Order: sequence, then C-alpha cells, then structure tokens
Amino acid sequence: MGLSICNTITDLHDQELSRHGDTAFPIACYADDLSRKKIPWHWHEEWELVLVTEGCLCFDMENARQTLACGDGVFLNGKAMHAIQNGSQTPGKLHSAVFHPRLIGGSMDSVFWQTLVQPFYSNAATRFLLLKQEVPWQKEVLCYFQMAWESIAGEPDDFENLARFYLSKTIRGILRNTDFSESNLSEQELAKINRIRSMMEFIEFHYMEELTVDQIAKSVSISNSACLRCFHEMLNTTPMQYVMEIRLKKAAALLRSTNKSAKDIALDCGFNDTSYFTKTFRLKYDCTPGNYRKS
Repeated sequence: MGLSICNTITDLHDQELSRHGDTAFPIACYADDLSRKKIPWHWHEEWELVLVTEGCLCFDMENARQTLACGDGVFLNGKAMHAIQNGSQTPGKLHSAVFHPRLIGGSMDSVFWQTLVQPFYSNAATRFLLLKQEVPWQKEVLCYFQMAWESIAGEPDDFENLARFYLSKTIRGILRNTDFSESNLSEQELAKINRIRSMMEFIEFHYMEELTVDQIAKSVSISNSACLRCFHEMLNTTPMQYVMEIRLKKAAALLRSTNKSAKDIALDCGFNDTSYFTKTFRLKYDCTPGNYRKS
C-alpha cells in the first residue's frame, strides 16, 4: 500500500473529497512537509491521527489554535474542522493517518465498535485530543500510532493486521485515559461552529459574486461585528480574507482542470480586475496563473 499523496480537495462545504484507502482497507497514511504548503480548512468523516516529526506545526482546530512541537500529536474526531501550517521558520513535517473507525471497530453491532469506537465517535462535542510526548500515556499512544504508520509505509508481511493491531492499541490507550463526560467544547462553542460552517457554505455558493461582510453576516442573522469576531475566533482570519482564499482556491482548481484563459477564470471566480487577480494569485502561490498551469 505504502504512503499516499496528500492533496486536500474539498467540496462546497469544505468536506474533503479525497478517498483515504478503499472499502476493504479504509486508511491512508501521509508524510507532509509543511514548509512548502499548508493544509487548508477541511473536514472528513474519518478519524485522523497526526504526529509532528520535525520542527513545530500550528494546528487550527475549530475553537483553538495549538502549536505542537516535534514528538507531539493530535487525534481528530470525525467531522472536526481543522487546518495545519508551519509553526516556525524551521521546516515542519508530520506523519498522519486518516482512517474510518470501522477499520478497528468492524460492524456497528460488534463489541469492538461498542468499546473502541462508540465512546469517541458518537460524542459530537469531543472534537479533538492533544497528545503530548511529556505525558507518559500519551507518549505511549503516539508510539503505537507511529508503529501503525510504519507498518503501512514499509509494507512488511501481514502489514494490514499489524496496522490494525497498533491502531487498536492507540485508540484503547486514548479511551482508558480520557474522560469523555467532559466535552472540550461548550454549547456556545458548538453554536459558533455551526454558525461559521453556515457562513462558509454561503461564501462557497456566492464567491463569484460581489460579497460584503454585511451580506455574510445576514446569511446567519448576526451583526457585522459578531461576524468579524466569529471568523477571527474560529478561523483566525477575516470574512473577506476567507472570501479571497476561496476565490484563489477555485481559480487554482480551474487552472489545473480546464483550458479556460486566466482572464475568464478571474471573472468566473469573482475578480473583475485581471491584473489584481494576477497580483493576488502570485502572492499566494508564488507564481503567475500561467506558470502555475504549466507546472
């Protein structure tokens, strides 16, 4: 099986479209260098485990921004929105695995699903768990995860069973040491997550039009100041900066997948000024739209 190539492509609701593994073995492992790119805001149905292997990385996870050092990690529940980028001047690298809980839980009526999967997967308020190497049980969990990752990366004999075994040990270690009666999100924070998702969805459907903060705020019936605060707290950006990110992301996708001219793509993505489109595209991708398409 080996490692997969990380290419985070999302739909209109920022759900990741990439498949992680297949029906028979629903997992994919990645090794990423975040000094060359960042992983944008997205979510997926599967669980995800991440281990920082070099430098430090900045994790945005719905209601919090965390900087994790080399050796630290995070466990993300299904549907948890997250983004990852380099956390310092030195290159930040990670090992990650995205896998469906049925890989270790089997069918929903099995004892494995009920004891290993259900306590975490069904808890919508528990979105993520930070794993620090200085905490003994968390360090042990991260070691089990790394062994699972290495099993898939190296493909030794019977690697599928090895990976499943070590992932089961990983999840079991988390469950034995975590109190799920206490959510890491309050009802107010859950409401903010639903609100920001709704505004992101509104932007995804209208990014090609003229947009203002007032229009975005009205889409969820809040004030402009509340809209600005929500984007700052949840995504660490402004509404209009997010609009620009979406427009550039869509433009890059069209450059990759169509033969449309840069001028037509600019207009399709909400840019009325082609020179401004080229300038902002260069700032984000460090090249012109034409060079981006060639490469």
